[in-house]
Amino acid sequence: MRTVGQILKETREAKFYTLEEVEKATKIRVELLEALEEDNFSKLPPETFIQGFIKNYGKFLGLDANKLLAVFRRDYEASKHPPKILESFSNPLKVNKFNITPSRILGFVVVTIILAFFAYLWVEYRQFVGAPKLEIVSPTEGQTVEVPVVFVEGNTDPEAKLTVNNQEIGLDANGYFREEVKLNESTNIISVVSTSKFGQASKVDRTVFVKK
Repeated sequence: MRTVGQILKETREAKFYTLEEVEKATKIRVELLEALEEDNFSKLPPETFIQGFIKNYGKFLGLDANKLLAVFRRDYEASKHPPKILESFSNPLKVNKFNITPSRILGFVVVTIILAFFAYLWVEYRQFVGAPKLEIVSPTEGQTVEVPVVFVEGNTDPEAKLTVNNQEIGLDANGYFREEVKLNESTNIISVVSTSKFGQASKVDRTVFVKK
């Protein structure tokens, strides 16, 4: 004997309707129509809703709704096919809550410490592989002076070693330096080199002219 699902499916196919067309006409979703045609009641809502689906589907196909329901009642055994409550019926609204717990706070603290540690390692690594900064404020490139003396002034890393024309000069706690350099009577090239404790160096040359 044919089941209600077989009757609906065979009639639909005989009339060349697609499930999408049935869905549009009956407002029953395709996945529910498929479950109904397969007699898979576990994927359908409670019995009352199934009967409503059968009436609407049968009416659309031109079938006798009462006969369809009679076949359905014969096939439907609640004990063997416990109805599945659709999520839309059982959980109409879901609210995601974020709870602050001691374990989450501890995890956040641990992650923060780890990130800070790696940031420190990154800074140390950059200092290890990178040359120290070196900024010369005075003299400027191509500067002409009246007297054969000029002050070399600027900034570098406080831990670096600084030389001006191969002579080491001192730095203050912030890396600032200012050193007097005697010039020749013509063209002078002042070479400033800052070397890190790891041997990386930065060099700036300044050409200074003495006015005759």
